[in-house]
Amino acid sequence: MSKLGTLTRRTFLVTSAAIAGGVAFGYYHHQKAESNPLLLDLKPGSAALTPYVLVTSEGVTLITPHADVGQGAYSIQAYLLAEELDVDPNEITLSPGRPSPAYFNTHVLSEGVPFAATNHGALANGMRRVSTVVAQMLGTQMTGGSSTVPDSYEKLRVAGAMAREVLKTAASLEAGVPVDQLSTSNQTVVLPNGDRLAYTALAATAATLPLPKEVVLRDPAHWRYLGKPIQRTDMASKCTGQAVYGVDLVFDNMLYAAVRINPNKVGGVLRYDASAAEAMRGVHSIIPIKHGVAVLADNTWRAFNAAKAIDCEWEATPYPDNMEGMWSQVANAF
Repeated sequence: MSKLGTLTRRTFLVTSAAIAGGVAFGYYHHQKAESNPLLLDLKPGSAALTPYVLVTSEGVTLITPHADVGQGAYSIQAYLLAEELDVDPNEITLSPGRPSPAYFNTHVLSEGVPFAATNHGALANGMRRVSTVVAQMLGTQMTGGSSTVPDSYEKLRVAGAMAREVLKTAASLEAGVPVDQLSTSNQTVVLPNGDRLAYTALAATAATLPLPKEVVLRDPAHWRYLGKPIQRTDMASKCTGQAVYGVDLVFDNMLYAAVRINPNKVGGVLRYDASAAEAMRGVHSIIPIKHGVAVLADNTWRAFNAAKAIDCEWEATPYPDNMEGMWSQVANAF
């Protein structure tokens, strides 16, 4: 047994849950399983997105809870799971899931211990372990401090490997073939004769099986994604204009805001006349705000136009409004 395999057995607990015709695999640290946030409010017959790997008769979903704001966090989490699970992240569903203590960050607080990152002494490592426990107790789910990969590197590979082994066991029972004669490839379990059983077809059986007590993660020499020149999973959608951003979201009876801010920084509003703006089509309300005024309307264009129509008298800036005046003020201070 490799050192990594032994580490996996002793320090990690991965649990599965049968849900609405599928099986979910999660990863939990310190031998404690947090409640699954994605099983809440399920409708009859629906499958929940659960901690990290969900397999139902309809497909495979990988949960990538570290937030992605353009730095590629979703992609690397998906590739970490996919490396062991034998799926293509570009051909399955990726979801950030919903916020939950189950996704606590094992690494981010350890960066705050008063030791250099290169210090691996007993005291330094002990404090890092304590910080991880504190993060779990606080339910610290966060993205930052370059902690996504350190937090996920083993965690998600273990979750993917556990799911893979359970699916192989399910295939062994259904096909009557010993597990050690099976392999996995592209979301399927491969039988010795070359036949394949799709993960989706094995979900119901896998949901009834216990998890293995340990898994051995793959040798890096056999990696297909990690350490290789790969593209982010959102590359195609962003390059073709299909990606959905916050500005693309639309809700029933949604209002849009536009603001007018005092061009003299830090200055406020002496007075404003919004009568013309209030009479414009689609305007819902005019709201005074710090340093300016805001318009709420039924679309962005109408909000923009109404904001322009407001007659504002601005306070003067409390400091010189040009560089010459600033230098003059500095000179007079001495």
